[in-house]
Amino acid sequence: MDDRRDGPPADGTGPEPIPSVDPSLSPVQQVHGRYRAHSETCPKCRDIDRGRCEAGEELWRDWTAACDEAYRRLHGGAR
Repeated sequence: MDDRRDGPPADGTGPEPIPSVDPSLSPVQQVHGRYRAHSETCPKCRDIDRGRCEAGEELWRDWTAACDEAYRRLHGGAR
C-alpha cells in the first residue's frame, strides 16, 4: 500500500523555491524556506524509502511551531 510507484522526483521539479534569507518574508515563510531548501537537496527527504532525516524533522517542527505562534498572535492568544 505504501510502496513507491515511481522513482524519486527529478531535480528542478516542483514549485518555485522560497528564499530562506529574505528579511521581507514573514517568520513562517522564512522557516518554511529553510525546510524546503533542505528537503529538496537531502537524499533522505527526497526519497521516503531511505529512512528518517533528523535535520528535516527538526526543520519541520520549527515550521509547525512558527505556524502555531503566528496563529496565536493573530487570534490574541486564544485558541
